[in-house]
Amino acid sequence: MPRDLPGMYWDEEKKRYFPLSSKPARGPTATAVSAQQTVQTARIPPQQSRKRKAGSLVSEPPIFHERSTPSASAEGVHFWRNLNALREGPLNDQRRRCMHNMQIAHMFSHSNRPTPPDRGIDIGESVSALCSRTDDPDDSGMFIGGGTGWLYIMDGEDPDRRWREFCLRSQITSITRSESITLVTSLGSPVSALVTTRAQRIGSWLLREFPPNICSDAWSGHIYDRTIVVGGKRGAVCFRDAEHDNYVRLHCESDVFSTRLQNENLLYLGMRNGTIGRWDLRQPQAASDTIVRMSEKRERTGGTPVQHLRIVNHDGLLVETMRGDLEIHDLRFLRSATPSLEFKGHVSSYQHRLGLAIDPAESFLFMGGGDSRLRAWSFRTGHSLVNDVAEGDKGSQSEPGPFDVIYPHPITALDIIAKRKTHLWAASQTNLHRVELGPNGILR
Repeated sequence: MPRDLPGMYWDEEKKRYFPLSSKPARGPTATAVSAQQTVQTARIPPQQSRKRKAGSLVSEPPIFHERSTPSASAEGVHFWRNLNALREGPLNDQRRRCMHNMQIAHMFSHSNRPTPPDRGIDIGESVSALCSRTDDPDDSGMFIGGGTGWLYIMDGEDPDRRWREFCLRSQITSITRSESITLVTSLGSPVSALVTTRAQRIGSWLLREFPPNICSDAWSGHIYDRTIVVGGKRGAVCFRDAEHDNYVRLHCESDVFSTRLQNENLLYLGMRNGTIGRWDLRQPQAASDTIVRMSEKRERTGGTPVQHLRIVNHDGLLVETMRGDLEIHDLRFLRSATPSLEFKGHVSSYQHRLGLAIDPAESFLFMGGGDSRLRAWSFRTGHSLVNDVAEGDKGSQSEPGPFDVIYPHPITALDIIAKRKTHLWAASQTNLHRVELGPNGILR
């Protein structure tokens, strides 16, 4: 029997191997027909399967945006359709698309399990920031930022194990981490920034306080390698080394609401007036380069403060504004407010800063809405993973899932922790809600 060689197929007539790309189109193989017959027979009652006439079966195309129902049969059919397409598809792009569909099917088959929003974990104060503690698979700890300034640490596997770590005296606005360095920022004047450089030595912190003339009301912070940046009123403060006191003051024309380092030299700042500026930290005294003005989009009205910035897939800048813009701009082709990808269906809020999370593989986007709902989108297509569900599929569910329910309050913080299982944590006022997305590695 000919051996199965990767990227090649055996031609029985010519008795030799050929590349898969040159394989002529033909009907499904006996193996594929056998697999489909097995799935089809499992779904059809015995009395109906006896009446079916023998004939050729034509494989159905992959389903790209179909949400599986809780029934085992529907989930199994969705899985096998994509699996067969993955096995038979000669193109890498088709295989990646099928794997993406399988991730969606598995994610929703797990997250469809009811999680009543009134049964969350009560922290005791409003939650304003979340961040997983380490990448160590044996450590499921998570940082929780409170509205009164308390920094908590909680065990994600055992939420009852949590304790207060430090108090910054005013609302914690952001918690970010890069390998062994963690940065915590807070509002108020003087601004307090809490830095630890040993993730495994929790309890050893470096507290930095900035005088009002340097920085006040820190709305955001970010870390890349050992470089940290804190954004506040009309500017930002950058430390090229987290353990050293030398810093650079970056003056801006508006308050800085969001910060993001693309690398150790390029910094993006999102401002209250809707401007996104780019700074080269090798020339900090030079003027910033304005790359996008969100206020230039005439088709939408309302305030344009840039509340979230994220770098996705190396060259994409994810932008979220207070009026509801949620889109990606290509960093290679800027100078225009036209996005390369837009996520529709997001509901903004002028009263709350909404939570945003991206999975480790940068395939899916999760976002809280001003209507107190949780939504998800695909970075591959830009389509919503929830709104594409047919009404018939929704009606077949006995209980609403976490993407269908309305939470008691808007979701102000989100984070994904992948240990033994992959969980999406959502903060709604004083409660934390845990949404199971699937086994560890489902989103990688």
